[in-house]
Amino acid sequence: MEMQQIRYFLAAAGELNFTRAAKKCNVSQPSLTRAIGLLEGELGGDLFRRERNLTHLTDLGKRMVPLLAKAIENADQAASLAKSIRTKKVVSLQLALPDAIPLEPIVPHLIELTKVFPDFDFKVQRGQLDDLTQRLRAGDIDILLGPKPETEWERYENWPLYQARFSLVFRADHPMAARDAIRVDDLNGISVLHRPYCGVSSQMCDDLVRRGIKLFPAPEFARDDDLMAYLSSSQSIALLPDTAHLRPVLTARRLDGPELGFQMHAITVSGRQRGAALSLFLTQLRAADWQMAAA
Repeated sequence: MEMQQIRYFLAAAGELNFTRAAKKCNVSQPSLTRAIGLLEGELGGDLFRRERNLTHLTDLGKRMVPLLAKAIENADQAASLAKSIRTKKVVSLQLALPDAIPLEPIVPHLIELTKVFPDFDFKVQRGQLDDLTQRLRAGDIDILLGPKPETEWERYENWPLYQARFSLVFRADHPMAARDAIRVDDLNGISVLHRPYCGVSSQMCDDLVRRGIKLFPAPEFARDDDLMAYLSSSQSIALLPDTAHLRPVLTARRLDGPELGFQMHAITVSGRQRGAALSLFLTQLRAADWQMAAA
């Protein structure tokens, strides 16, 4: 199976007309027809059904389109990556994470990219999840790392990475610090410091309320460092990701009951050309051992 055969097939599948497909591929129609015939021979069945002036994909043809399109995409990405490494040209990456999600688990993969691409230029954008998904759809962001978007869109491509877990965090001299785990009922009548930009912790608090736990109103903080400062000087409680850097006076405990957290995803948009950095970054993320991040 040759890549040119696949390209001719995809062109014909898109046009449903061999004459237009041949013109699009800048080859003669007999050459395109012959190449597709060889491909059909290798796959063991007809890819097209020809009825006079009408051309339709067979069931086999319909099944082959996404698989062979992905093969072409991977080949193009490999060629782009090889060229970028060979020519050492500047490559860029626009990465985004919601405000509440730490960058630490991702840093080693970014460092690897700087080793491959000496002129690697990347930007880490922050914001609320809804805003970031809109910027991803608009093309201002190459890849979004975070919870799977609640809004459905057929062009989202999602790859699950790891389970991001949250714990209850408080001062080491807090009465709850003496326990190995906190029961759900222990949270009745307390207040959990609120981060309005963190939809994840807000959803978890809402889930606790639905379970019958009465949470009292709590102060809101627009920045993690402000929340940490208040938490370190009071007897308050916060819901924070396990990867968060805690001050020495703070400690974390698991909740004995419903797991607090969410599934971390890498999210891109199908059909967009991926640069060399994004292609390699995705490969790294999908091949990584996330057990340490999920522990």
